[in-house]
Amino acid sequence: MATDEGQEEDSDPLPDLFSSTEQDALVEGVVLADCLTAEQKDRCINLLGQFSELFSTVPGTTSWCEHTIDTGDSLPVKSKIYRQPDHVRDCIKQEVQKMLALGVVEHSESPWASPVVLVPKPHSKDGKKEMRFCVDYRGLNLVTKTDAHPIPRADELIDTLASAKYLSTFDLTAGYWQIKLSEDTKPKTAFSTIGGHYQFTVMPFGLKNAPATFQRLVNTVLQGLEAFSAAYLDDIAVFSSSWDDHLVHLWKVLEALQKAGLTIKASKCQIGQGKVVYLGHLVGGEQIAPLQGKIQTIIDWVPPTTQTQVRAFLGLTGYYRRFIKNYGSIAAPLNDLTSKKMPKKVLWTANCQKAFEELKQAMCSAPVLKSPCYSKKFYVQTDASELGVGAVLSQLNSEGQDQPVAFISRRLTPREKRWSAIEREAFAVVWALTKLRPYLFGKTSLFRQTTNLYFG
Repeated sequence: MATDEGQEEDSDPLPDLFSSTEQDALVEGVVLADCLTAEQKDRCINLLGQFSELFSTVPGTTSWCEHTIDTGDSLPVKSKIYRQPDHVRDCIKQEVQKMLALGVVEHSESPWASPVVLVPKPHSKDGKKEMRFCVDYRGLNLVTKTDAHPIPRADELIDTLASAKYLSTFDLTAGYWQIKLSEDTKPKTAFSTIGGHYQFTVMPFGLKNAPATFQRLVNTVLQGLEAFSAAYLDDIAVFSSSWDDHLVHLWKVLEALQKAGLTIKASKCQIGQGKVVYLGHLVGGEQIAPLQGKIQTIIDWVPPTTQTQVRAFLGLTGYYRRFIKNYGSIAAPLNDLTSKKMPKKVLWTANCQKAFEELKQAMCSAPVLKSPCYSKKFYVQTDASELGVGAVLSQLNSEGQDQPVAFISRRLTPREKRWSAIEREAFAVVWALTKLRPYLFGKTSLFRQTTNLYFG
């Protein structure tokens, strides 16, 4: 069996993987792929059983890092308590008691104070609207120095996962709460309620540098495993081209998470799947598609009446712009509404309604994209109009048919709109090749197809 470079043969985990192991009750919540054989499921259950302590409804505590808030010489920020309805105050009180019991918060005498808000969760159980306890740290964030640690690009992770044959995903149990706060940071997280003054002992949601700290942790935990694992904050994925490799990869990732003292929510785990939901996409089997639920949300969207509502619609559709041909040109009338020169209460014109409906229709008919294969030729087709430029990157699929990998587009500036048609077409080629450089750089064979542009 192949081993990692520089690794001794006797350190390979497989010989001990499949001994008889009693399955922990929490592991039963893990979802195994229906396409797996009985033998594959048994081997997978035995593997998971060896990491039964890793699966817990209680957040773990890692010693690998702690979160600090650097506010320099800023004076403490103190905000007033928001007035809340009676039923909301009761919810806040219950949440605080739960967090006190978990040791997530403690009583505080800090001069810092941020207000509490409850926001609806996007997915509620049994049709009941559930609320999420949040602290409004905007005041604290304004005086906090920025941590520049990068967050991965979602499109790169999606492209990587989509080409795999076997995929597994893990979600950490209240991931942020598994990171401790430094002693001098705890008072800065203080929040006030009608019932008292409290501060966090672990990293809460809402802090400007919390994503950077968390991404740094998972990058450290998965260091050396990047060839078969990826993580966007607490969304961890393992991807492999064969089942035997996938078991080894799962073992190594689970071992790394356990060594770090982290815990996983079993009910959010998908194991050995051909396709998984990841970052708002359905990926796997060399294909990428938008989630039907997100498409339905776009279809059901009512015409916006304010700039905030327009930005929200463009934010959601823009996240899926790789599926929409000439997105930049189509969305131009809506983008115009978000200009600082425009009123906050938008003037909804016929052109706006047309763009609104076209984006909805485009999402309804959005194609399934092909995951990029860098050993094959890429095809680029460009186009230009009086409003914008666009291109489609494609490859031949397993059936020999041309299938899009991504659509790119952007609107033209007022100066660019004054160019002649031939200038816009030439610009479309240059812009597309620059934009698609991550796919095309170093490729010796590239077929370029353009409209209304010929090279002598």
